[in-house]
Amino acid sequence: MTRPRQRWELEDPERVLRSIDDVCPLVSGSVVVAALTLDTQELTAAAYVPDPAEPQSFWDPHDASSRLSEVALQLVPESTGAGARPGRSPVTHLLVTVVCREGRVIDTIAEHRWFGAWRYSNHLTSAVDGDVYVVTPHGWTGVMDHRAGHEPRLRPRLTIAPDP
Repeated sequence: MTRPRQRWELEDPERVLRSIDDVCPLVSGSVVVAALTLDTQELTAAAYVPDPAEPQSFWDPHDASSRLSEVALQLVPESTGAGARPGRSPVTHLLVTVVCREGRVIDTIAEHRWFGAWRYSNHLTSAVDGDVYVVTPHGWTGVMDHRAGHEPRLRPRLTIAPDP
């Protein structure tokens, strides 16, 4: 017996991650937020989460929430208040977060802290935040859905060898 899919769950995470990689190449050290239509899960837009304005010696959840809010407003229409509930638009999009880092394909605190940042982002768009995915040189996994795969994965860093 299969259970119904939750609205934050991706039907085909590998396909979605490949689509995101086509728009925003997945490189180590970056965090990407992608907007998908809620009904078809087609990618509508993606953007890198900007780095903090100043180097941070520790994780600042308020700063991360602010940066996520800015990205959400770029990617998804702002709520118009014309929905079935007074003052609220219907939810039309799903926001997926992709953390690109070196290391093993397991979820760590580096991924989990983005859930708290989303919780307090107050982006007021017509989107719901979804799962956080980690992509490493070895493959990918979802933090909430626990599915994983070998592709896509981070591209190896290419360096130019010095002339002999």
